[in-house]
Amino acid sequence: MSILVEHIEGVLEIRLNRPDKLNALTLVMARELLARVTDGLRDAQVRAILLRGKGRAFCAGKDRDDPPAPEFVSVLQDLAKALMNTAKPVVAAVHGWVIGAGLELMLNCDIAIASRGARFMLPEVNMGLFGTGAVASLLPRSVGLQKAKGMLMLGREVSATDAERWGLIWAVIDDENLVTEARNLARQLAAGDPVVLGAMKELLHRESIGDIAGALQREAQAHDKLGGRPPLQC
Repeated sequence: MSILVEHIEGVLEIRLNRPDKLNALTLVMARELLARVTDGLRDAQVRAILLRGKGRAFCAGKDRDDPPAPEFVSVLQDLAKALMNTAKPVVAAVHGWVIGAGLELMLNCDIAIASRGARFMLPEVNMGLFGTGAVASLLPRSVGLQKAKGMLMLGREVSATDAERWGLIWAVIDDENLVTEARNLARQLAAGDPVVLGAMKELLHRESIGDIAGALQREAQAHDKLGGRPPLQC
């Protein structure tokens, strides 16, 4: 199975499970991830979600060996909507490579922590591609317009230290403590008042992001403009 799930004290822990491919996403894997997230959001016993990766990386983006599929973007957008529109808090614990769709998936979560050795990158521009998960809306609100332009237009690697300093993540954690700290955060959120947490999340999104559906629609339109154009070979 490319997605592993475990229930721990009100927390649904979801792990990306293609360690040999650095958890790079295929269309099938993205669909399975969306299904597991959707199941968790419908489960009254789940009060919070923890998302992390198995092996040496959180997620190396889209698997470039997976056949091109137009619906890949729509699945990732549906996943973004599910994570951002739910009242349930979502924690991301990232390590190793956090690239492309993996970084965008992290941005869809509420609180992200990273191991000290994590590396972040949005390389789509260098492959003639466009981002997903409302990245053009979420990223500048996290790191500021200049840093967002640099990340999206240059596609360069960013260290965990810089990611924390810029506001891309909540905290940098020593590698050996990442999972423990992530579970502690998720359990704390699961133990909180769900009405208060849900209302706070909704208000924060409304004040900072605005119209999530509109941001995703504009992103889909940007993808449509590239329709039929083959990606660059890098």
